[in-house]
Amino acid sequence: MNFFNYLFKSSRSIINILFTIFIGLTFYFTLTSSNLLLNSQTTTWVTMVMLLGLVGIIIIMITDNFVKRFARSVYQSGWLGMLVLGILLLIWQIFFIVATHPAIGFDVNMLHQAWINPNQAKVRGYFSQNYNNLPILLLQNWILTKFHSTSWLVIDSVTLFLVNLSALINIVTMYLVSKDKVRLLWYLQIIFLAFFPMIIIPYTDTWVLPSVSLILLGFVGMSSHSFNLIYRILFSVMAGVATVITYYIKPSGIIPAIAFIIVGIVYLCNIPGKKQLLRAFCLLVFLFGSGAITFVLGQNIISNQKYVSIDKSLEIPSIHFVNMGMSGTTGAYNPHDALMMAKLPKKQDKIAYSKKMIRKRLKQRGFGGYISFLIRKQGYNTADGTFGWLGEGTFIFTKIPASNWKWWAQTFTYPDGKNVSVFRFISQLIWISLVGILFFGWKYHDLVSDGLRLSLIGGFLFLLIFEGGRSRYLIQFLPSIIILIPIVWQSSKETIAKILLATGLKKMEVSQNA
Repeated sequence: MNFFNYLFKSSRSIINILFTIFIGLTFYFTLTSSNLLLNSQTTTWVTMVMLLGLVGIIIIMITDNFVKRFARSVYQSGWLGMLVLGILLLIWQIFFIVATHPAIGFDVNMLHQAWINPNQAKVRGYFSQNYNNLPILLLQNWILTKFHSTSWLVIDSVTLFLVNLSALINIVTMYLVSKDKVRLLWYLQIIFLAFFPMIIIPYTDTWVLPSVSLILLGFVGMSSHSFNLIYRILFSVMAGVATVITYYIKPSGIIPAIAFIIVGIVYLCNIPGKKQLLRAFCLLVFLFGSGAITFVLGQNIISNQKYVSIDKSLEIPSIHFVNMGMSGTTGAYNPHDALMMAKLPKKQDKIAYSKKMIRKRLKQRGFGGYISFLIRKQGYNTADGTFGWLGEGTFIFTKIPASNWKWWAQTFTYPDGKNVSVFRFISQLIWISLVGILFFGWKYHDLVSDGLRLSLIGGFLFLLIFEGGRSRYLIQFLPSIIILIPIVWQSSKETIAKILLATGLKKMEVSQNA
């Protein structure tokens, strides 16, 4: 075994081990989530209907019946069944937005204030400190100007379009990976999006999804040997442009791009040769070239913007978010640290304060205590199947559900809704299923699956180091998660079947010809 072959095999093993550890912790914490707890105070007739429905689904799944056969026929009907269910999902999403579109709090509210009047002192102060949110403000303002409106309904409709656009791009990516898995991904995304109320949260988490999906599409196209060099160059340009757009909207969203470059280099070690190296070099030139051009254009737009007055000297340094990532029991937003960033006038003072608090918190915890903190934080970062719904301060200003037809959407998602626990319970079951498939699908490996695994490893590490504490920050990595699931689906099914056979929960099927 030569050095390059050793590097290839050892790198794949490291990726697999790290991913199994991280996703294993997530799987454990999903199973112990408080979202699964239903108590008498939150139980309504809807809860009872939901529980009876779950029992009915289990019975349908383990028996031979008309409903099961009908569901199988719909799944196997091809594009007709996919189209019908896709239209039904869209109708539900539109209904949900029209019935809700409430005023949103936390950072989203400051974006809304800037749409209305960017000259407010609090708006100038916020974007001076949170300079990273300026690109999303400029993008949203440009779009709202086209619609001549600053209403929540309009901006939520755009958010819905972007989320669904991301899902469609994922379908194209899966088509390049494996045509046979397109149908599975389509139905998985329909189920997932049916319980994804974040379409009414017009923030970086959702708005970055299409460009993240384009990154994955670009890199998958680049790595596909079924295309000639010209098409692969076009995919590399797409990946480069999408990476920079993602960086401007949400910088941490470019982690999949970094991951695929690393994995591409690792796989290149398995087939070293002048022709392969020359082709890879050519693709990287177009990747970084298109990215550099896009970056310069973006910088020019941001630097010359006149929409809101910015004092860049007030910008919060990145190390502040590392400091907050170590605070409290969850590593989430820390009001005191945020206040200090506002009080300290100079950037060097902000950096010095953050470094001081990092040293203090590391010393207080010690090595073992910090490792224990990180393990628990992995759960806080990734285990919540609602992705931190209602988890931010003043998440939704409107709290009491209406008593008219809008009740059907608001009672499941508003802070004072009587059926919020039902939404959390169902979302958690879906999330457990998805994470479980990833956990048990560890045997399957190829360039794309390893690239997606490394993307998620990078995402997990980022959230452990920086501010986290709730799974809202995981939304930006959903394209990697949702595409990886169909890829490892068969491997996961086989592993689960072996476990069931070994434990006696499933009997081995005997061939009739035996």
